[in-house]
Amino acid sequence: MKKPIQANIESKMTQKLISLLTDLEGVEYTRMSSDGKYYLDEIWKLLRMPTNQEMQKALNKDKNNEKKD
Repeated sequence: MKKPIQANIESKMTQKLISLLTDLEGVEYTRMSSDGKYYLDEIWKLLRMPTNQEMQKALNKDKNNEKKD
């Protein structure tokens, strides 16, 4: 049985890729087509990183917890 391939998130190239994808998402996400958002989310999943929707849920959860305090 083959071991699944995982991105080495410690490498400089992967860190640069993550940085570029984060910048792209920050600037273009609201203007992306649904296909573009789908493919960006798939790239995040391959990198074992949270998708935009997962990040939004986490941020909203944090905001709700802050309001309760």
